[in-house]
Amino acid sequence: MMKPKIQKIEKEQLKECAFKKPAYESSEHDLSERNKNLYLAMLMGNNYESKVKIVFNTLDGYREILTTVWATTEKFILLKGGSHIPLEAIALVELDNNSKQNANYIF
Repeated sequence: MMKPKIQKIEKEQLKECAFKKPAYESSEHDLSERNKNLYLAMLMGNNYESKVKIVFNTLDGYREILTTVWATTEKFILLKGGSHIPLEAIALVELDNNSKQNANYIF
């Protein structure tokens, strides 16, 4: 399967995004891995101000952002600067290269 084209954006551009779910359904395992990586990203962000790469889907296609995750809720992640992304739109969470975690694509 071909990976979709992903456009890099800055967190200031998030307010212009209309989010939607990734192109196809994710397995329970993929969702669990995504949520685990988001939780680790939140811990890294709060303790070390580490940034993570997040790929998410919008009405205009996939977008990539490098940011600090401050909090996770049941429906959103909250980012440094007060922005947020709905969990259902997130297709990838890639932790720091020094992390033992790998990128987990779910689209």
